[in-house]
Amino acid sequence: MSPLTATPVDAGALATALRSLNIFYGAERPLAETVAGASDEAEAVRAYIRRERPHLLKCYDLEALVRIVLDAREAAAEPAASIEAYRPG
Repeated sequence: MSPLTATPVDAGALATALRSLNIFYGAERPLAETVAGASDEAEAVRAYIRRERPHLLKCYDLEALVRIVLDAREAAAEPAASIEAYRPG
């Protein structure tokens, strides 16, 4: 895929975040299909929740859910602490 047609959404990373929050299981459509055309990951999460988990919107604010998923995505992307990463001050 060329840089001009590359999607700004990492469906694999979003799937990991959604899975960590237990809201990925049982999706009716593949995540890549659901988030296709999203301009960024926040828009992709909104599309996923609206399509696959609309019942959550009865209890939760959409933007709060987006922030929770994106925070989980960031947490999953951070490398685990290890001795190799330690740099004494």
